[in-house]
Amino acid sequence: MATLPNNARPIVIRKIKKAAHSHHGGAWKVAYADFVTAMMAFFMLLWLISNPDKQRLKGLAEYFSPASASASGGDSPGDVPGMGGRPQRTNSDNATSQGQPSMNVATGGAAHGGTSSVPDASLRVLAQEMRVALESLPQDDAVKQGIRIEESRDGLRISLADTSSRSMFRSDTAELNGFARELLGRVAAKLASSGAQIAIEGHTDGTGGQSAANWRLSGERALAARQAMIAAGLTPDRFAEVVALAGTRPVYPDQPNRPENRRITIVALGDAPVLPSDSSFRF
Repeated sequence: MATLPNNARPIVIRKIKKAAHSHHGGAWKVAYADFVTAMMAFFMLLWLISNPDKQRLKGLAEYFSPASASASGGDSPGDVPGMGGRPQRTNSDNATSQGQPSMNVATGGAAHGGTSSVPDASLRVLAQEMRVALESLPQDDAVKQGIRIEESRDGLRISLADTSSRSMFRSDTAELNGFARELLGRVAAKLASSGAQIAIEGHTDGTGGQSAANWRLSGERALAARQAMIAAGLTPDRFAEVVALAGTRPVYPDQPNRPENRRITIVALGDAPVLPSDSSFRF
């Protein structure tokens, strides 16, 4: 065997064994799903921005902005006693407000069953415009208590009620006074541009209980309000319901004879929501 020189280095040959690649995890699928979701949201944003309907965009902006709550109501009360629609002063009329309004009154009646959200976003815009129109009337604090503008699931509710200093109707009749006609005229002017269907509710106080006179009077007053709004420019086909409720839905259940229980409520009915209540995306 040949010998190597003293200064020569040995040559070492190493063989590298190739191992099979390890199996990849599924993390990329999660990342891809997030990417698809983000792209869907991006294209929805582009669609909203490119929407030419300015009113709809304005309604969407109002829908996602906090809604301001506002309440703002008719000639001096008479002195003729009546049934559930009497506007004469009583001990309860002169008393300071001690009771609490019923929370379900705002959602009862023709547009019952609501929450504070309105599915038709354009009604939020209408609510703001209605508040401005009614609050511009010359009125004192007592009259403001008689005007309530509230939002429910089924639409916008505008309640015009008697107070201790003003009434909507002549005593024990369905004859509107001048102040009430002006209020209804302003409401009609704003509703004319909305296109919403309208329901009207007539309410009396608890005097007379469940008498036929109370039911008749509340219905006649609701019809009188409808006629006044038609005279102010609304067409008859805009009215979906006229409801007589007598004293069944008092604002103050613990004080059924309070003047605030005597009122007319106009409901601007909203459209059914396009999305279900749980509108989250599901994959």
